[in-house]
Amino acid sequence: MGGDVGWPSALRASDFIDLMGSLGNYDVLYAILDSSGGSAVDSWGIYNFLKSLSPPRYGSLVLITGVCSAEAILIALGFNQILMRPNAYIEFRSLQRARTASGSTVTGLLARLVAQRTSSQVEEVLRWMDKNKKLSAAECLRLSLCDAIV
Repeated sequence: MGGDVGWPSALRASDFIDLMGSLGNYDVLYAILDSSGGSAVDSWGIYNFLKSLSPPRYGSLVLITGVCSAEAILIALGFNQILMRPNAYIEFRSLQRARTASGSTVTGLLARLVAQRTSSQVEEVLRWMDKNKKLSAAECLRLSLCDAIV
């Protein structure tokens, strides 16, 4: 999964769900992610789909190879494990259309999920978004935002 999330880019929720339906049975769901975000609605759709899957035998994991930013963070959080390359980073930014109902909902969801995973306060994660905070793979590992650097 690479590039911007949502139309007109290739990473759209409907396309992702169709692709997943064509996989058949699998033991592990493994994905590669390099995205600077984009559509809150498509990111939310992919996250919800991943969370609604009956779990594969060995779970699911995503490898962040470059950037995972804004709305794309929600997609990464849909997987059981988040792995990162040493030079990869996660960047918190204010979500596009954050003032719309869907944007506000996704902002709140993302902040709660990250706060839960990192044992932080929601308000702190919201400040990260306001400040465009960029976390290296090492910082993500220290905060438990990722599970391993590979």
